Amino acid sequence: MVRAVCLVGLTGGFLAISPKLRDTVVDTFAQAATGLEDHSPYSYVGLGIAVFIGLLFYFSRGSAPR
Repeated sequence: MVRAVCLVGLTGGFLAISPKLRDTVVDTFAQAATGLEDHSPYSYVGLGIAVFIGLLFYFSRGSAPR
């Protein structure tokens, strides 16, 4: 949890001090949202399935014995 909070903080810091990077990130998210709206509802279903599969991999790695 601490690692996630630190990564979010570092990302926010970089976005706060770099206007060019911030504009690039905002434009990328805007284009992604437009692409999702153009192909909805199938794109939302696909995105949900992709997130679900990603979470399955993430949680299975965390519960594996070391």
